[in-house]
Amino acid sequence: MEESFLHLWDELDDIVHTTRYLVAAAAVELVGAAVPLLLAAAAALAGGAATLLLVHRPLLSLST
Repeated sequence: MEESFLHLWDELDDIVHTTRYLVAAAAVELVGAAVPLLLAAAAALAGGAATLLLVHRPLLSLST
């Protein structure tokens, strides 16, 4: 009885560790793929803001 319980526990432990490894690997791949997209979006936003500020000079003046 104990031997079968230990075997079942060992199998469950293997499944948990495999699942944990797969989730971590998927998270690394997802973050790795998202970083270039986030950098491109940040550059586009910064470029858009610079364009607005350069084209519309009155937006730079703080007096109303």
